[in-house]
Parts: sequence; structure tokens; C-alpha cells
Amino acid sequence: MRPDGTGYHLADGELSVPAIGRPVDLSVTASLFGGDGLDVVLASWSSTETSCLRSQDGRVTLPVQTQPAMLNSLPSSVRIRARAAALPLDADGAWRLVLRFRDRAGSGLTWQSDLPPEAFGRGWLAPLADLLTIDGAVAEPAPAPRPAVIVVHHPEDEYYELLVDGHQAGLLVYHVIGSQLAITHTVVEPTYRGQGLSWVLVGRALDDIRTRDVTVSNYCAVVRRFVEKNPEYDDILSRPRTA
Repeated sequence: MRPDGTGYHLADGELSVPAIGRPVDLSVTASLFGGDGLDVVLASWSSTETSCLRSQDGRVTLPVQTQPAMLNSLPSSVRIRARAAALPLDADGAWRLVLRFRDRAGSGLTWQSDLPPEAFGRGWLAPLADLLTIDGAVAEPAPAPRPAVIVVHHPEDEYYELLVDGHQAGLLVYHVIGSQLAITHTVVEPTYRGQGLSWVLVGRALDDIRTRDVTVSNYCAVVRRFVEKNPEYDDILSRPRTA
């Protein structure tokens, strides 16, 4: 049965061997319910299964067939038995088994051990808890800090300046004649384009202009496109003559 939110299931495993020159059958069983007659096969492999073999550093890695049986509590040991026609001369320390347990939330435990010679005879009652390691969670990279974006008004020189992390990124230049304000041009430096910063510059400039006793009577194409997308700014505009 699949995990129901409690305990662990055996997600996958692999057997690493120096070669596959002899027929071998491997089985991993556990007593899930505390009785000798109730052992459940958690994983198995047969040398007749030659698909998905992976060779590396002169060794062959074989994915084992795992059963997703639920373990409400991990047993203290599992029985591992490798049946072979003859005891491999390179059995001790050369055959390595890895089992990976997971819970539904994604937490993982990994068990791995070299198989001793007794695993190829009557079977090896392998300690489970002593050889388990907690899988380290892969930390997601910390998000890059968002740049500090501010708009500064320079009324004496009639322009709004867009600053990103203290660097000048854009300008909105205007001229005031009486109660009429004309925005002559809005520009964002090439390095900062494509990030929506022109909208920030125009929006914050118009918010400030709204607090003043003037009407925007003439404005550039950038402001025109902004107002078309944000009609709530119509109240500070008279009929425009696009610059």
C-alpha cells in the first residue's frame, strides 16, 4: 500500500557489484507486524534482470525492485539474503546495498552497507537503525535581495529621478507654465529596461503631481501608455497633445 501520511515506505534501492559473472538472487525482507511468519519482501533482484544496468568505476549498479509497503515504524533489522550457486570470492566488502526510505512529506532515510559473506548463505540479519542516515535537505538558494527602488523629486530642476540601489536608472522631465504641467520625456537607462521600472517612475511621479494644483496638459508616449493601462489617473489630465 502507498504511504498514508504515517511512517515510511521503501522508495528505491540499488545493488552495486564488481561484476555480474554469476547468477545471483537477492531479497530483503522485514517483519512488519512482529511475527516470524509475517515477513514481507521489501526489495528483490535477480541476475536475469539485466535492464537499467549502470557501469561506473569498474563496478555495475543494479536497481533493485522495491515494494512500497508501509512501515508505520521502521523495524530494528531486516534480513538480507543473496542466493548464489557458489559463494563469490569477492563477496566481503565488494557487494554494496543501498535502500532509501521516504515518507509522504518527502523526508528521507538512507540505509547502506557492504554485504558480508553470511548474506550469501543463510542470510544476514542486518541492523537497520545503526546504519540509517537522515537525508540532508537540499536548501533552496536564498532569494536575491530585491533592489531598493525610489523616486526622488527635484522641483528646482523640474524632473523626477528613478534610483535603483542608489544608482540613477531613469528620469521623468517636465515643465510647468502657470497651472499647466507638460511632461516632455520619460527615459529609463538600457541596463534597467524590461523590469517594469518605467511604470514605477511614471506612477509615483503622477501620484506626486496629483497633490499639486496643476493639470497635466501635455505628456510623452510613455505616460500616455501608462494612463491607458491605468485610467484612474485620468483625473489629473486635460486633453493631451502628445509630445
